[in-house]
Amino acid sequence: MVRVGEESGRLEESFQSLFKQIEFDRNMRQKIKSALRYPSFVMIAIAIAIFILMIFVIPVFAKVYASLNVQLPLLTRVLIASSDFAVGYWWVVLLAVGGVYYLFHYWVKSPQGKYAWDKFKLKLPIIGKILVKATIARFCRSFATAGKSGVPIVQAFQLVSRVVDNAYYEERILQMRNGVERGETLSRVARTSGIFSPLELQMISVGEDTGEVDAMVEQIAVMYQEDVEYEVSKLSEAIEPILLAVMGVLVGILLLGIFMPLWDLGQATMHPTGR
Repeated sequence: MVRVGEESGRLEESFQSLFKQIEFDRNMRQKIKSALRYPSFVMIAIAIAIFILMIFVIPVFAKVYASLNVQLPLLTRVLIASSDFAVGYWWVVLLAVGGVYYLFHYWVKSPQGKYAWDKFKLKLPIIGKILVKATIARFCRSFATAGKSGVPIVQAFQLVSRVVDNAYYEERILQMRNGVERGETLSRVARTSGIFSPLELQMISVGEDTGEVDAMVEQIAVMYQEDVEYEVSKLSEAIEPILLAVMGVLVGILLLGIFMPLWDLGQATMHPTGR
């Protein structure tokens, strides 16, 4: 873009467009990080709480139940066995977690793994919709910026595919570029890409007919940016019930597993057999 601006005598405009683009990308990345920060923190806190219960709390109850010499419920036996394994082989657990983490990052860095992971992220409940809109907004803003700077459309697709930060969308954008190289219209390749809604396809078609594709694509970016800002602001309200449900299920399992034997003993004491 700098080279095109220099050759066309519009270097100042190219730098101004690049500044707006970099600022837009930074804002999008910050919003996505803020969207993922709260659920990530809660899930980490839940994992730490479960680990503490397994290491310090359940062994105490296990000793009490062992001294009673009674038949324990299945859920309690599973929790005690899991706790014994965590206490006796905590280093295996840590190595397993570290190994899974390392293998996951190694897999994500591979082309096939990155493509599969980027595609999977877009289908996640609640957060996936935000990632989709943020990625399309980044694509539309970058494409509009390249077009306004005089970059040829085929080269613009090539450049934009490198900044969307999603292997799945990068493949779709390169397919659009190939279609344009074959002589297809922009509206047609946008329709076959499968990443735009009917409203956006109509806007692109109108921009193509009026010669204002850059303006229409930039308008799509603005629309999606506003949607991302709104949905990120409402993310905590949407995801909090899910996190509370997960926490409730985990706490319920732990409480039932720990206190069911005490409940059974209390019932047996109040209603002894043989009387």
